Amino acid sequence: MKLITKSIFILLALLVVFMSGCIDQKKEIILDEPGNISNYEFEVFLDDWDNNIPANTTTYYILEDKTEVQVVSIVINSSKLEIFPPDSLGGSSNEGPIKNFVLLAEPANETVASSKTFMRFSNSSNVSDLNYTLTQEISQNMKVIHLEFEAPVTGFVAYTLDTPGTQSFAFMKPDSEFIRVVLPEGFITGNRIFGIARPAPYDTSFDEDGRQTLLWISSKMGEREEAIQVKYYAESAPMYFFAAIVALLFGAGMVLSRYSRSKKELESVRNIFKLEKEYEEKGRRKNK
Repeated sequence: MKLITKSIFILLALLVVFMSGCIDQKKEIILDEPGNISNYEFEVFLDDWDNNIPANTTTYYILEDKTEVQVVSIVINSSKLEIFPPDSLGGSSNEGPIKNFVLLAEPANETVASSKTFMRFSNSSNVSDLNYTLTQEISQNMKVIHLEFEAPVTGFVAYTLDTPGTQSFAFMKPDSEFIRVVLPEGFITGNRIFGIARPAPYDTSFDEDGRQTLLWISSKMGEREEAIQVKYYAESAPMYFFAAIVALLFGAGMVLSRYSRSKKELESVRNIFKLEKEYEEKGRRKNK
């Protein structure tokens, strides 16, 4: 009887542990201070396929130290926004998953989503006074931050996320029609040896600062392409790699040449010893 009771207790304990791991972990994020507008680039990205009208766009600016990424989203008539930190798949919960939050927006029913409106937002020096909530949720080992407004808004949403600090940036596909990644100046991607982007971007270009910019279009991506990964490298890396290969081949050639020369010298010495030995043998025969 005691054994059965103990077994039931252990089973219930394991069930509680298992169920606690499946329950969604949710908490509200409280930001202590407003973000700094001057830290961000509010580029008015236009939909060239729809009469140059601004479109829902998320742009990731990877900073030079590779430990942070600045995200700027163009939001049009939306009341909710899902934010996936780069470590979303790990489900870890750090104290400050999002920082330097900046909101430049107006209620959607009070503004027109035109390039003129977004140019006005981009030149603004004051953050918008709109009510919103930020909630972090960890469900099924997936981290997601929910940004919710009381009513649909149109404008810019900018924030900063921590990244692993490596030359590989991976993130879940955001709920935007256009997705852009701007690499740090002096870094590129596209070489299969050093790193490429998966899935392949729809377009690759360079901006006025010489930064490589990658573009994806959600409607042209497959349903299974839920994550995007960009492995990038220093622009000079292929040149240095090629120079190292040439130097290595030159060094190997020098070693082989020296080995061949040394072998010939040894053969010459061996032949000399052989001739001397034959000469000594002939001398012994004559003395007999």
